[in-house]
Amino acid sequence: MTASLKVMFAGVLAAGTLLAGYTISAIAKEVKTGNLLLAQTPAKSKFVELPIALPNLAKISLKGGESQSGKIIQVDAQKQTLKIQRSSDTLSISLSKIDKVQFDNKALVYRSDGRRIIRGEQKHHTAKQVTLNGLPLNTFTIQNSATGTAKVKLAPPVVSRGELLGIQSVAEDRQYVVDQMQFNPQKRTMTIQATPY
Repeated sequence: MTASLKVMFAGVLAAGTLLAGYTISAIAKEVKTGNLLLAQTPAKSKFVELPIALPNLAKISLKGGESQSGKIIQVDAQKQTLKIQRSSDTLSISLSKIDKVQFDNKALVYRSDGRRIIRGEQKHHTAKQVTLNGLPLNTFTIQNSATGTAKVKLAPPVVSRGELLGIQSVAEDRQYVVDQMQFNPQKRTMTIQATPY
């Protein structure tokens, strides 16, 4: 009886090995031909590029109590400066001197699709301001300084996966417009408050 159990065990083991080999071969063929569901599913991106809009008039409150105003045309993560334009003149301000940047409530804003809106108007009653804390400076880029179109790369831990999905859902048919910005040069980060329009 012991000998017959050994023979049966050896047979089961051989059959299992053979089946495993066929399964691996079949999976490899499916991956090569692209028929395996996992091969067709795109890998999830580690971040989301969120289009945001900067109104054309900003008030820059400085830590010494003074202020400047103009259109923001650049945030330089390397030099840690903010560049604004007033008429034909430009001015660079060190991020370490800035308390906060606020945008005029009736300022002109360009959506990423080119349409113009006035900040503070056309506000949907369910619009909820988002605060993005601890954004690395190099994740914020002004794409077109003339229109104020910009983008920010969002990923955890700045926002949770759930918050990211919510922000993406809102951004499908609405434009996030920046209300306020603050900078932390020591940590090389920034905070953005934005409202969808």
